Amino acid sequence: MTTTSSAPTDPTAPVVRMDAINKWYGAYHALRDIDLQVAPGERIVICGPSGSGKSTLVRIVNLLEPFQQGRLQVCGVEVGADEITRAARLAVNRRVGMVFQQFNLFPHMTALQNLTVGPIWGGGVSRREAHERAIHYLERVGLMDQAHKHPAQLSGGQQQRVAIARTLCTRPQVVLFDEPTASLDPEMVNEVLQTMESLAGEGMTMMIVTHEMGFARRIADRVIFMDQGQIIETAPPDDFFQNPQSPRLRSFLGQVLTH
Repeated sequence: MTTTSSAPTDPTAPVVRMDAINKWYGAYHALRDIDLQVAPGERIVICGPSGSGKSTLVRIVNLLEPFQQGRLQVCGVEVGADEITRAARLAVNRRVGMVFQQFNLFPHMTALQNLTVGPIWGGGVSRREAHERAIHYLERVGLMDQAHKHPAQLSGGQQQRVAIARTLCTRPQVVLFDEPTASLDPEMVNEVLQTMESLAGEGMTMMIVTHEMGFARRIADRVIFMDQGQIIETAPPDDFFQNPQSPRLRSFLGQVLTH
């Protein structure tokens, strides 16, 4: 049975809990027996080679992808594999924000309008409150001076920061980042990572898929390594990078930590 509550009553209870999650695309076994808990305020970085299941994992947390076995609990909403209803998706989406590789901004709207449309039409927020939130979060990501520009008038880094601010306007309990710098030119990556670091310093619960290992070292409470649909290793950053236990993680770090 699907269980929905406004939030876990125990402040120490996991915000996200995945129990024996399995996901297939046809015959392809994309996720294998995923067990994972994320505590309130915890910052999790997920890394691994392409095709390892990283993006699929975070998309399942937001119920953007169904799963075929296991149970998922997100911010007091609990579903089994056969219980993923429209109501469950809406309940999760009200609690979880997501930042994608592509910015997905409405091209015909200004940055400010992109931030207000979700709270007004999806969250039942008044236009005045939505506008106040949008101003606050545009200032938060350093883009108030770009509020009345359209996405085509902004750089890729600025568009991604607008996308982050848009997510924050929904007041999520958890924010998922799916390789948020993957589509950016190298010189724009740092401005987005700095914005994310600042959010991490405020105690936001974050699950981040990224290949930016220096960023992972700086902000993660735990780093997770995935390969072939499995969680191979998880550890605090110092242990993860300095004392990897599995041969597959050692090989991966040997390839990505080349400088």
